[in-house]
Amino acid sequence: FFSNVRVPATLVAATAIKEAFVLVSVPRDLAASQGWRILRRCYTLLMLFSFSEELSCVFISTGAMMLLQSGTLDTKAPSLVALLVRELEYEYVSVRHHFITGVLSLMFAQALRARQALRYQPALARAAMFAVCSSAASLLTYSNARTITYGGYAGMALRFCVLHLRLMASYARLAHPLALIGIASSVLALVFAIQATHEPTHAPPEERRLGWGLEIRDAGRAPPRG
Repeated sequence: FFSNVRVPATLVAATAIKEAFVLVSVPRDLAASQGWRILRRCYTLLMLFSFSEELSCVFISTGAMMLLQSGTLDTKAPSLVALLVRELEYEYVSVRHHFITGVLSLMFAQALRARQALRYQPALARAAMFAVCSSAASLLTYSNARTITYGGYAGMALRFCVLHLRLMASYARLAHPLALIGIASSVLALVFAIQATHEPTHAPPEERRLGWGLEIRDAGRAPPRG
């Protein structure tokens, strides 16, 4: 199980990080639109989140494989799923949750990308966007229909949150500062992600900086050389 999921998770992670910043460059016709700015930023956040989820999937899968080979687990069970739930529940739930969440984040991000890339053909843009969303919904429906444990994606996500909070809480002390850093970073990431959707663009008065780092100068001024 863990070995089989690592390869697709790696491919999704590579795709997500490669394409994460393609919408940073802002077309001039979208420069003043707050709606398009929110779309671009949501796209970037979703792609980076997908990368993080899939990389977590690869990392935890590798650790789980080492535990299975350690000889410290009771491998007697009526099925492989029963064994994993009993002996490696956190790893089992985490890998499934990270992989599915990463794939869904990637698909919804691509739906947003299609909406901007095809904006001059509004009907085509909406068709592409809803087609991707339809595929994502179909995949999630299949996953929920064929689930063996936890009653579907929502139940699995809830179980992951419970197990993850238990893990972090058990190490949340000064002797283990990484757990505290992880908790604080998660909270800050959520706060700043919400803030980023409405954050105004700050730039020196002689230039406009749009999106996340793109500089657009007046048409009459030549770009600096060097």
